[in-house]
Amino acid sequence: MRKIFAALSLIFLITSLVHAAFEQIGAGARPIGMGTAFTAVSDDAHAIYFNPAGLAQVRRGEFTGGYGKLYSGLKDNSNLGSGFVGVVQPIKSGEYGSLGLGWLSLSLEGAYREDSINFSYGKEVLANGFFLGASGKVLKRTFGSDIYTQVDPLFAQKGYNTTNIGFDLGMMYRPSANYSFALMVKDANQPNVGLSATDKVPAEIRGGFAYHQRSLIFDAEIAKKDKDTNIALGMEKLLLKAFALRAGIGGGSRNRRELSTGMGYKGSNLSLDYAFVFPLGGIEATMGSHRFSMTVRFGRVPERARWDFEEDDEAMERLLQEKAAQISAMEKELEDLKDENRSGKLESTWVREKMKKLEERLKDQETSEMDALKMKVFQSNVESERTKQKLQELEQKLQQLSNQTRALPAAPKAKELPSVPRTYNVQDGETLQTIAQKFYGDPAKWVEIYELNSDRIERGGSLQTGQVLLMPQK
Repeated sequence: MRKIFAALSLIFLITSLVHAAFEQIGAGARPIGMGTAFTAVSDDAHAIYFNPAGLAQVRRGEFTGGYGKLYSGLKDNSNLGSGFVGVVQPIKSGEYGSLGLGWLSLSLEGAYREDSINFSYGKEVLANGFFLGASGKVLKRTFGSDIYTQVDPLFAQKGYNTTNIGFDLGMMYRPSANYSFALMVKDANQPNVGLSATDKVPAEIRGGFAYHQRSLIFDAEIAKKDKDTNIALGMEKLLLKAFALRAGIGGGSRNRRELSTGMGYKGSNLSLDYAFVFPLGGIEATMGSHRFSMTVRFGRVPERARWDFEEDDEAMERLLQEKAAQISAMEKELEDLKDENRSGKLESTWVREKMKKLEERLKDQETSEMDALKMKVFQSNVESERTKQKLQELEQKLQQLSNQTRALPAAPKAKELPSVPRTYNVQDGETLQTIAQKFYGDPAKWVEIYELNSDRIERGGSLQTGQVLLMPQK
């Protein structure tokens, strides 16, 4: 009996189990290398464990398996290990969500074992980038059998294992490719896994935030379980699009402090990951934990989702299309300007202002914007002849536009009107309308002339040659 109690005491010490089993031990070398701050990332098969809502981001089949030797170097040579196996299958490339099945185990050889079998589902609902998910899981505890437990009446009466059902609920919001926010409730129903006395698994609430770039992820989260509060920070940096470096740090209640590092390789169909966790507090006389995992992806490669970053060739193609659309719009604007200018409908000052603005836009396109586009082509891996040819065509179009703008003839000057006298002698054949056109450029102004001279103009507005009119001032 002393052996089993010693084994359980060791597990409780190592995993901070003071009041319950099934504590947070992590799953997969990639999340653990990031300090297990993975709730707001959860973009691979490990979402089964960390946040089932994140399964909606997995739109291609995945299988992952991993094993870890925990806290090696303990004085009693305890062999404490943890394994995780998971598979995710999107339904119609994720259009109807993704299903996940996972198995997580923690075992102390010959003395104690915990198993959690998760059935998970996640889907995008309600709004773009808003994901919901849930897991139903079978929790099983198994105690080892030896000469001490065989004679203990508790085990003789209750057996060596206990099983119950637990539920996890998760949500995630990713408004853009760069940001994601998440909330996770583990063991929401607080299942009882006690062998005789009640031993409920407390509900745990985890909130997280992640900032994503094309080759960098930074994540942070806080977890609350009963009176315990823990905080974790982590990051992942991709090098050459295939190699990853990871680091994380965590700490909180019960003097828990640990440092995580990791590395990995990510190919299109295969990923290999390693993580090392070293406790800075809470557990002594250990050389740390080692985690290894492998992930295989299968099935058709889906189109890029809204929350995915563009590949270099996609980004370059989009930039070229946007630039071509801008140039086409300026070409149309220039042609319209030419037509209106030829028709003589525009005043010269308006034409000059319009031409000046167009020239400024052309200058910006020719210099800073085109230089930036060239730099992006140079910095990216997209060096195809088609891309270079498109860029050259855009430059030629800009040059032609610039030349056409400089060659655009000035609009005819608007006819200058004579100054309006205070009085005017009517000339032979003139009418109120012709006088209004002559001095105001608008024949409709005859009404104002008539109203000012209504006492001297005959009914109907007829004028006499030599008649003196008072003229309205502008």
